[in-house]
Amino acid sequence: MNRIVSVLFVFIIVIGSIQCVSLDCEKQYIESIDQSIKDSTIDFLTIPLQFSDYNIVETANGDKILIEEFGEIKTPGKPQLPQKIISIAIPLNAMPTKISYEILQHEELPESYDIIPASIPTCINNTIIRNHFLTEYAQNYNVIYTKDIKYPKENINFLRSSQYRNYHLLDFEIYPFSYNPLSKKLSYCSEASITIEYQIEPDEVVLKNKEQTNIESIAEDIIYNYDQTHQWYGSYKPLRQDMYDFVIITLDSLTDAIEPLVLWETEKGNMVKVVTISWIDEMYQGYDLCEKIRNFLRDKYPNDAWGIEDVLIIGHWDDIPMRKTYQSMGMMDDENMPETDFYYAELSLPDSESWDIDQDHKYAENADPIDFYAEVSVGRIPWSDVETVQHICQKSIAFEQNTDPSFKNNILLLANLVDANTDGATFMEYCVNPDIHPWMQDWMKTRLYDRDSSYQKDYVLNHANVVSVWSSGTFGIVSWHSHGNPYGSGNFISVDDCQYLNDEYPSIISAASCSNSDTNYPNIGQAMMKQGAIGFLGANKATPYRTEWDDPLDGSDQSFKYYFISATTSGDKTQGQAHQYAISEMYQKNLWYDLKYETFVHGTLFGNPNLGISSPFENEAPETPEKPEGPNSGKIKQKQMFSTISTDPDGDQLYYGWSWGKDSIEWFGPFDSGEEITVEHTWIEEGTFNVKVKAKDIYGTESDWSDPLSVSMPRISIRNSFALFLERLFQRYFQYF
Repeated sequence: MNRIVSVLFVFIIVIGSIQCVSLDCEKQYIESIDQSIKDSTIDFLTIPLQFSDYNIVETANGDKILIEEFGEIKTPGKPQLPQKIISIAIPLNAMPTKISYEILQHEELPESYDIIPASIPTCINNTIIRNHFLTEYAQNYNVIYTKDIKYPKENINFLRSSQYRNYHLLDFEIYPFSYNPLSKKLSYCSEASITIEYQIEPDEVVLKNKEQTNIESIAEDIIYNYDQTHQWYGSYKPLRQDMYDFVIITLDSLTDAIEPLVLWETEKGNMVKVVTISWIDEMYQGYDLCEKIRNFLRDKYPNDAWGIEDVLIIGHWDDIPMRKTYQSMGMMDDENMPETDFYYAELSLPDSESWDIDQDHKYAENADPIDFYAEVSVGRIPWSDVETVQHICQKSIAFEQNTDPSFKNNILLLANLVDANTDGATFMEYCVNPDIHPWMQDWMKTRLYDRDSSYQKDYVLNHANVVSVWSSGTFGIVSWHSHGNPYGSGNFISVDDCQYLNDEYPSIISAASCSNSDTNYPNIGQAMMKQGAIGFLGANKATPYRTEWDDPLDGSDQSFKYYFISATTSGDKTQGQAHQYAISEMYQKNLWYDLKYETFVHGTLFGNPNLGISSPFENEAPETPEKPEGPNSGKIKQKQMFSTISTDPDGDQLYYGWSWGKDSIEWFGPFDSGEEITVEHTWIEEGTFNVKVKAKDIYGTESDWSDPLSVSMPRISIRNSFALFLERLFQRYFQYF
């Protein structure tokens, strides 16, 4: 299979209205492939493209074109036209020989428009990054805005071959509009098609098994023609005893400390395998330990091996290194080149065909053809001492077991004015807007915003308020947006403040700031994993942001964190899945200014990737308790005994909530499932009361109310009251004899 992938695009001939593309290759490769083509079966597929209705709005800076699900060109100096990337699947054993497209509907708009060039991103106090983008802006502007030509020249461009697990993909850039800056005319393509001709080698016509359900759901999101792939893939492959969907890579010294987490993940239904770096170092080849780890994962992630879906690295980056990448946005010193765990997530091809194609051990250079779909979700516990690792594992378990909505559905929002035109609170309010995210309707939200923010706030954002509110609250999610550095963010939180945070209620933290996870320093992300956090997603180095951000399609760091937060709070994805979802959304919608650099800067998640805001179990509600048994009448100020019974489908222990005819509920428990329980109650006033009861399991899931039992506490007459007085007096007198 590797040979097929490595020659996937030995040549691509684009015909009709398409420009020709050629790829360099060795002569003997061409000869061997030419022979294979002669012996192969020719087939093709045609993919129709139809674009949504557009809207052109006039802004203070110029005209802006909006198309649903499209981002826009972010490259500084190029026209801000709608753009997206689509990934088209081809059969596993197919070798493309020709790609063409046809424009089916095309028109030139009669009006003139002022489509302004994409601006440079903002990166506070970093002259090198700013100059890097200024140079790029000037070069692109001179090429495009000073010539009487339309841009882009083609509406569809082949971008790269890529892969997502079993699926072989071809990525295309789609531009519905082209623009001539001198004439100010727009051309619009509303309908087109892509035709891919390919060869099938007879000896390799096989059906490949589908992946497991959650992997297939990701594939469906990524692949434009996913429904078409069913003809190329067989049925789901059942899990085997020798398959491991959850792999932990750690140090020999930590294997005992992580055992409770291993047991918990197993209880969740995962098939867990622990491997040590000493074992990987001995068993696998590679230039360094990083490559050996990646080669191990490439060997074991496929479904015909272990079927790995989640990888948890437990160890400091000095002990289990990240991959240093050669991307810097102009900052060419080693200190500013990001290290990333995305290297362990993107596993399509070996290093020599992707991350280090020239094998100079300078990884992810511009010429290195990596793709941007991760085969596995990766997280890291960035500590190597036994006590800290053990504590993080224990609180990870407790976090998932806790189902209290006042904790798990509670978000803390922290935002500064990032610049004169950018209020971080705009980003926060977009993330929690219930009109956009219906599930946020029931979430509790605590807002700490800049004093000068126009948004409603619960507290003014400052150091004292943040430490006080955060340490005394119970927040399942914390999101902040501000300027940052390795030791903290804004003027409101720092490494030194972690000691005050309540680690009984740790948070999944999204940090839209520069350098909060910078591996050159003992950073705040690492510190919060020790106390305060159960997950932390921050930038590895300085990162651009989008000034005046007010929509996810504006791009940059805010959009990336938006996709992460929305996927996490929805409860549909674990934090590892949400991380990789955000990376793929940024790629397909073209929302980065510098694709490789920004992907790597944001490519490391601290925390267990298989941990999410939702309970890992499908917890069924207890059965409705039987109607209470007890007296139908009694006397006030005397104890009455009542009993009931319920069972829990999951065998969980139960609490019983009793309503004695008032609004309040009195809870008793926990009791074993199926155990008959008896409780007592005393009324202090006369009347008729409907007694009912409901059950709640230890995870907080409640049953319906039982049928009520009517209990009467009658009014006592004066005569009966006098008799009752004599009876009690007589009892009290004789107790002394």
